[in-house]
Amino acid sequence: MSTKNYCTGNHILVGLGGTGGKILKAFKMRMFEEFPTAEERKKLPVALLYVDSTNEMMPKDGRSRPDFRVMGQDASFTNNEFLNIKAVDVEYILNHIGNYPSVNGIVKNVNGVKQAIGSLGEAAGQMRRAGRLLFAANAIGYVNSLRDAYSRCQSVSGDADTLYVHVFAGLSGGTGSGSIVDVVVQTRKIFPDAVISVYAMMPEMHLPKADMDQGRYYQNGYAALAELNALQAGRWFPQDVTGGGEAKYHSDKIKGVANGLTIYSNVNENGVTVNSLKELPKIVSDYIFARIFVVNETDENLVGIKHAFRYENMDKFSYEYDEAANVGVEGQKPVARTKKIASFGIKRVMYPELRILKHITYTVGESVLYQFKYNNWRENQGFVNEERNKDYRKEYLNSDNLSKWMLDEKHLTQEVKVLESDADYPLFSDYWHDKAIGYAEEAKKADCPLNELDNIMAEFYTNHFREEGVESFYVGKAKAIPEISKEIRHNIEAELFDKWKVGDVSIVELQKVSKLLLERMGEIRTELEARIKEAKEEYEACDQDRMDNVSEWSRLGILQRMVGAGARRYADHQGILTDYYTAKTQLIALEFAKQLAAKVFVELGKMDADILSFSQKINEAIEETERLVAAQRKVNKGLEDMKGAIIEVSEDDAMTEFEVEMKIDKVDMPNISRQLRESILPQEEFVNFGRLANEISVDDIKDAFDVKLSEVVRAKHDEKADSDNKVLGLNILTQLQQKLRTDDSIKQFAHDIVSQSGAFLKLNNDQIQLHLRNNELELSPTNPASTNKKVILVSIPSPDDNTGLTKFADKLEDAIKNSFNQSTARTEIIIDRKSPRKDELCIMTVSYNFPMRAIDWMAPYKERYEQFLNTGNPNTDASNAILLHSEGDGKALPSVFALSDEEIKAKLAATQGPQQPVVQDIMQPFGQPQPVAPVQQQPAPQPIGDVIAPPPPGGMVPPPPVFQEPQINLFLSVAGQSYGPYNYATCKQYVQSGQLTAQSMVWMEGMPAWAPAGQVPALQALFAPPPAMPGQPTPPPMGGPTPPPMG
Repeated sequence: MSTKNYCTGNHILVGLGGTGGKILKAFKMRMFEEFPTAEERKKLPVALLYVDSTNEMMPKDGRSRPDFRVMGQDASFTNNEFLNIKAVDVEYILNHIGNYPSVNGIVKNVNGVKQAIGSLGEAAGQMRRAGRLLFAANAIGYVNSLRDAYSRCQSVSGDADTLYVHVFAGLSGGTGSGSIVDVVVQTRKIFPDAVISVYAMMPEMHLPKADMDQGRYYQNGYAALAELNALQAGRWFPQDVTGGGEAKYHSDKIKGVANGLTIYSNVNENGVTVNSLKELPKIVSDYIFARIFVVNETDENLVGIKHAFRYENMDKFSYEYDEAANVGVEGQKPVARTKKIASFGIKRVMYPELRILKHITYTVGESVLYQFKYNNWRENQGFVNEERNKDYRKEYLNSDNLSKWMLDEKHLTQEVKVLESDADYPLFSDYWHDKAIGYAEEAKKADCPLNELDNIMAEFYTNHFREEGVESFYVGKAKAIPEISKEIRHNIEAELFDKWKVGDVSIVELQKVSKLLLERMGEIRTELEARIKEAKEEYEACDQDRMDNVSEWSRLGILQRMVGAGARRYADHQGILTDYYTAKTQLIALEFAKQLAAKVFVELGKMDADILSFSQKINEAIEETERLVAAQRKVNKGLEDMKGAIIEVSEDDAMTEFEVEMKIDKVDMPNISRQLRESILPQEEFVNFGRLANEISVDDIKDAFDVKLSEVVRAKHDEKADSDNKVLGLNILTQLQQKLRTDDSIKQFAHDIVSQSGAFLKLNNDQIQLHLRNNELELSPTNPASTNKKVILVSIPSPDDNTGLTKFADKLEDAIKNSFNQSTARTEIIIDRKSPRKDELCIMTVSYNFPMRAIDWMAPYKERYEQFLNTGNPNTDASNAILLHSEGDGKALPSVFALSDEEIKAKLAATQGPQQPVVQDIMQPFGQPQPVAPVQQQPAPQPIGDVIAPPPPGGMVPPPPVFQEPQINLFLSVAGQSYGPYNYATCKQYVQSGQLTAQSMVWMEGMPAWAPAGQVPALQALFAPPPAMPGQPTPPPMGGPTPPPMG
């Protein structure tokens, strides 16, 4: 993937509510994918601000969210990227309205609002007024957060002049829908020169979940759109929630408060439906990502898409004028609707390099985990998910290991020390042998050297054995049994861990050894009981020998005691005492060992549980890795199904071959396993498996795969994969060339991808073609420049100086161009052959310059909206209006839809008075002339030919006859474009304003061809000079501007 980008200026992305949050989440994760290092991301002048009344998308307790992790990195929203507007509850605001002066203009009837809103739980409860109240109470926080975001961007870019603010919100809920108007207003207030783009998701007609339309789902959407339209048309100035009365930030220069609105839903213009909860946020983020980073706006060839992004080049056609209003004295007409509205679509045909890399990484990672668990290598298979068969008891429970692990009798009895801090002492028999021999001469001085030597050794037994006497020593050691048992466990555990760390043993082996050690400790405890009984018998026998020898010595005479038998008895007594005190000590030590063994058994049981816990963590990691591998399998049908927003073109066979090659490498795989173990293990000294189980999470293992193992995979790929076997770093053109081998297949591909791409908004052609009073001539839909324009950008990567690939790209470009319907001048197609993104071909569509009424689903949404506000119960209707509208009841807002003829007549009659004639035929679709009923007039004399009959001679001059307007449906040609049809009254207005002259080319039914208006008999009266009053000269013909000639 290429990390080259064309980002210019500063970009702040503001996400409102759940919909806005999901889009920002998808965008931020895409940034982490495309710019994988923190150093790269720090160079991007892009800042995010997520505004919501719930923190459900934020990390909890300082821990990263697993669903925000991207290739081992945490893409969670940071604290300076989040503004929680539920810091103050709506109920509290309403109860203390005096403390919130910025809310006063929103809440004029506190009790009515409290009754309508009721008690809120989390978020704004799908109540737009509640959402606005929450935002209003925290508006200063928004202002400060927005300024902070700008400061972060500006510090990176060094550009203090160019700022783009992109605002994202869904219109069906409470938070985003209720706060969107204020966000736009406050953003404009802070940054008067910023380019502000609003991306609003209207309610879906095809819901991803059946119960989503409960409550005010569609009604909220319609109310929000009506308010946005009024705001952009300059017909509504909402209360400024940071103070100052009405927020009058509408600009004549940009024709709105925001530069424009981008409205979208989950069905594109070709009927392709996507899941609005899962797919659509990603599609929006892809579009914005391309808008910011991929499209080179400095390229003169891309100026059309640049203008569409910024809602430019439509200033003359930014408004739809009020069809029910009269033109002012100076020709001004009140605005009814904004037309600075756009929608978008993006389709990416891509080589899924990230998916391929992840699939290889997780597949190899799965093999690594098999090594962790089983360490069972098989030729041509690698590490397998299967246990090794071996005699664990023989290998591990031999006398050498038991002695090394301090589970032999000498360590358990403390004859040999366990704790490192203890002193080194001689073995029991050596100690008592040294005392018997060492004090033998001194004992001879006594009358009974045998008893004297016994007394001396008894003194050592009682008070001097290991500085404190045998019994005292073991009483003291009994208090240290917990520490001694833990040391024994640690000694065993550390060795087992070291063997696992270097890959010599597996987790399963650890479990086997742990279980065997528990079994062995059970056996040792039983053996100790037997040894104690045996030692007691041995001690009693030694005691008897001691007493018997003294008795025998006592029977000897004085001389016999000095030499011969006496000397032999004394020498034997030294050995007897050695055995006696050794046995006596051993008996005490064995009783101690029994206590220690019980505690060691408990510690080894804990170790076994910890190893099991660690094993379960590895098992969970294996299960998760299997899920990850499955998630990266190719589910996209590629060229077989072109309906999706992303079309993958890849051959997974080559990927599988590379995976197998890595997995069966007997040299590399053990090394890779060791590297992975080192990367997931804590850096500090090993303590126990329980700590490992607690400190190492499945996410840590996944992160090790994403960060460390993916690097290894890339390195091995670069080492081993020749040009024919590469699976990473491929050009999408190469993949397409392999699939599209004939000219016909190239043409079919181009046709399919073009026919399935398009903006995510369906428009109603009848509404597009609607002719409205006060919106005639160049504002008429018959002027292609006036409405529903489209720019399509096709980005094709460079063919890398490959002649064959260049020829293929040429054919592909021609086929794509020929697949678009260019019969209308409204569509501009741009082919960019210099895209820096080698792995994808992209089609971006921007439809723009149309009124909201042209959106296909608006009519049924209006019906639901009106039903909700007209229940027949005035109190209910008033309460419902509070819920739907962020301010007022919505009645003062201009109509989103054009008024019907009857509504216009009634409005004009009310404005003009009963004596004024009402203009007929306000709205007519082009090409479908409608009969026009004549205005009722008084009877008049019939003309003779074209001349009015004169009065009789000498008689009195009769009053002039009442002129009967002819019934016509006239079409007017201006600059080669036809406009109309118009009735006689409308034509009369155009003559008076100079827009229709005698030279204007016109046509109506019955005429053989276009002709100057002055030559059409039915129109000649329009151009006749007014009759002269008696005594006054005839005035000259009326002047005025002349429309441009017919092309």
